[in-house]
Amino acid sequence: MAYTGGPLNELNGKMGISAPFRSVPVMKLIRTYNPLSKDALVQLIAYHYKNDCPCGIKSQGTVEMFGRNLYESQLLYWKEYRYSLKECIQWEYDLFVVQSLKGGVIEKKAIHRLNQSLTDFRFEEAEGFLDEELRIDIIIKKNTVEVGGIQVKPVTFKLMRPEVISFNTMANQKWTKPVFYLFYDKEENFINMDNIVLEIRNL
Repeated sequence: MAYTGGPLNELNGKMGISAPFRSVPVMKLIRTYNPLSKDALVQLIAYHYKNDCPCGIKSQGTVEMFGRNLYESQLLYWKEYRYSLKECIQWEYDLFVVQSLKGGVIEKKAIHRLNQSLTDFRFEEAEGFLDEELRIDIIIKKNTVEVGGIQVKPVTFKLMRPEVISFNTMANQKWTKPVFYLFYDKEENFINMDNIVLEIRNL
């Protein structure tokens, strides 16, 4: 079962299973260690659960444990088990490992394209509070001043439940600067890059 949203996405979001403070700030882990394989990322998550690392990143569990949390939360949310433990672990693996690694690559690709297209601006990966709390992937700078942000999302994000979309929007709004959504399709092509470039030029 691939990560495609659906009922487990709703369950995961509503029960806060993958919130960074309840799981692991996985994009920070990827930026710090640049794991080159899925196994390497799984091991990094486990290591930062079992050990106090000088990097300061702490995981609240392993990928398997996050899957178990998702599995157990079904009873609270639906009053029944609709998915097996194996399916729940696979779902969290797809979210934390497969999608996170892909997301990191796509963000870098977006930054490269934007820096080439808009030489009057500078585009950088968001970190810390901006990334984890305000749901911003890329910071837009003009003359070293932060003027906006970008979220990089699969186009399937538009099909998510309204609560998920509004959660992201509300997080973005706390920043008071404009936040644009750059969408990509399953071939990892950006589908609204030209529109984003035009909007950023007007900042």
